[in-house]
Amino acid sequence: MDVTELQIDFLRKIKSQLPLHLSLVDAIAELLHISNDSAYRRLRGEKPLTFDEIQLLADHYKISLDSLLHVKRDALVFWGKNIERDDFDFENYLQGIVKQLEFFLKATNRNLFYLNKDIPIFHHFMFPELAAFKCYFWIRYDLDYPKFNRERFLLEDFIDIFNKTGKKISDLYLQIPSTEIWNLDCINTTIRQIDYYRETKIFKSDEDIAIVYDCLEKLVSHIETQVEYGYKFPFQKPDQNEKVKYSVFINDFVLGDNTIAVELDGERMVFLNHNVINYMMTNNKEFINYTFDTLKIIMRKSTLISEISEKNRQIFFNNLRERIHEKRKLL
Repeated sequence: MDVTELQIDFLRKIKSQLPLHLSLVDAIAELLHISNDSAYRRLRGEKPLTFDEIQLLADHYKISLDSLLHVKRDALVFWGKNIERDDFDFENYLQGIVKQLEFFLKATNRNLFYLNKDIPIFHHFMFPELAAFKCYFWIRYDLDYPKFNRERFLLEDFIDIFNKTGKKISDLYLQIPSTEIWNLDCINTTIRQIDYYRETKIFKSDEDIAIVYDCLEKLVSHIETQVEYGYKFPFQKPDQNEKVKYSVFINDFVLGDNTIAVELDGERMVFLNHNVINYMMTNNKEFINYTFDTLKIIMRKSTLISEISEKNRQIFFNNLRERIHEKRKLL
């Protein structure tokens, strides 16, 4: 590939990341502080980009020049924004999730794949009390922030945020076709978290413990119903005009790592969970293809339980509920 083709390919990658309503010419002209005519000449390959322009565009649009130039080396480029430990705000944290899902929804053809270690984060927001507890636990564990470390947890202190922004997250997620790979142990983390807060008396209210357990059981049963139908819908509202595909596999041997892989109009991305609640992403094609190939292998060796395999589906979800019931006996 010659220099002109490389430049055109580089700018084509930028175009694939732009929202549909934005023009590539306008975006480049604005970022490089040049005229639209100069931007057009760069798009057509008539004028070469300078090194400074390439660096500016690559940094802004998070494009790996190694992958563009097909440089072979044992290094992968990831990016992401870590949560601020000294200036955390629940609303900002949730808005970050909203913006990411809104970006997914801009694609006409979209699919999300989730290799679970825990129940996928997006499900929790359908039940605000459960989402509030889970997010509080993650933040308290990860931030080492005095506001969370010393206080006790009370649902009413946080529920308003999750009733509003949390519901928006849930509504957005329900519009994205998804495939998830579950394991029986994926519920254990949440059960241990509730039990830990109960034993250490971080819960201010015994009633809150019961509410969180109720929400967890409702969530499990609601996911089971969606799996049975094979499409997503809000809690107790299965009669949807637009049926968004929902596929679930169970694997008895692989406990995932909360990897999220996304296909958007032919483009692929992978998000990796790190440091409890942070995510980083890459568009390195080699890594992405390897991840998607791995997911396909795991699915091939797993049992599909959405719409079919009624016996396996009932055994699986009954097992999850029994684990919840065993812990609830301690209340």
